[in-house]
Amino acid sequence: MTEIKRILVVEDQPLLLLELADQLAELGYDVRTAGSARTASYMMDQTVDGLVTDIELGDGPDGLVLARLAARTRPRLPIVVVSGGVRPAAAQLPPGAVFLPKPYLVADIVAALCAQQTARAA
Repeated sequence: MTEIKRILVVEDQPLLLLELADQLAELGYDVRTAGSARTASYMMDQTVDGLVTDIELGDGPDGLVLARLAARTRPRLPIVVVSGGVRPAAAQLPPGAVFLPKPYLVADIVAALCAQQTARAA
């Protein structure tokens, strides 16, 4: 089982992006950041161990599109989808992905990523 080391965080609000990235970095994660789904899709390589994306990302594809793309190209990638305004139905999320409403605790994000990693390794 591969440990989660590098997390890609996608959020179009710079302060929220920096806050989550800093909190994850303080916990020892190597964090990559993107302000849009389009940018994040170019950063999604084999070195990324987890994805955290907001749903509402301004212009361009939303976080649900990104999450589904990530699940297709990296089927074992743990994915957490967050939003303060949109509450997706389970069918809108990729299989195994977890939705957390804003405001969230960074511990809940880490727990959701780790639980998916454990379940997919079994």
